[in-house]
Amino acid sequence: MRCPFCRSVNDKVVNSRTCQDGDSIRRRRECLDCGRRFTTFEYIEPSELHVIKSSGERQTFDRRKIKRAFGALAKNVP
Repeated sequence: MRCPFCRSVNDKVVNSRTCQDGDSIRRRRECLDCGRRFTTFEYIEPSELHVIKSSGERQTFDRRKIKRAFGALAKNVP
């Protein structure tokens, strides 16, 4: 993390806590070069799931496709 004041990469985390929404972390940092404090927020970045087909093609995972396939299978089961 770079200090927004002096652009140094030397800092330490002074305080860390979860935000009210629970989806982010608030960190209070102190720059070891200039001594100033600043706040950073860290968020979880959702990643897309991909399916690798037998041909090697990558497709974005589609939950509806799975539901349709299970629905078709269920029709054939007595």
